[in-house]
Amino acid sequence: MQASSVIKLGGSLLGLPDLPARLKGFLADFARPCPVLLCGGGDLVERIRAWDRAFDLGEEASHWIAVRALTINALVLERAVPILEHAETSRRFPSIWRRGKVPLYDAYRFVRDVDEARADPLPRRWRVTSDSIAARMAACLGAGEVVLLKSVTVPEGTTVEEAARQGIVDPHFPTAARDVARVAVVNLRDEEPKEAVLLGPFDRRQP
Repeated sequence: MQASSVIKLGGSLLGLPDLPARLKGFLADFARPCPVLLCGGGDLVERIRAWDRAFDLGEEASHWIAVRALTINALVLERAVPILEHAETSRRFPSIWRRGKVPLYDAYRFVRDVDEARADPLPRRWRVTSDSIAARMAACLGAGEVVLLKSVTVPEGTTVEEAARQGIVDPHFPTAARDVARVAVVNLRDEEPKEAVLLGPFDRRQP
């Protein structure tokens, strides 16, 4: 069994009081089999950014602290949304899928155990967020797409480069997404969330 999609839940959504219901509904309607979910950083990572500015922690050290913080968010999300099951390794995915759940992949373990072993690991800098980690995760898992759940509606025809310039995705994302066949953005705050496909190297059509 191979992952079909990596779904990244943006940290800006973690404060939604009805997030469990919204996310459960989205996953229930998700048509592709064998998805994997990654939880973003939100306020917790923003606090680490502030500590870096205040105490000059350094970008690389701050990056690793922030990635560890994603594990905390994932563990909270697992408790809030019972359809999710935290997984520290992709070897656990098949058994989680067979139980009708969605693997919630631990970002820190992925970056440490998988990405660090690559010849081209992601930069350990603030310009790399969970957006780029999700794209790299999809490439490493052989997943065909990344679906970014966010708090913003993206017009159809937006390119991945435009999304990066507008701050919808992180600055490194256009590079990280080069090996992904499809990238979509969904505003999970909408009453009827819809996918907007980003155009880029993975989709040669132009708007």
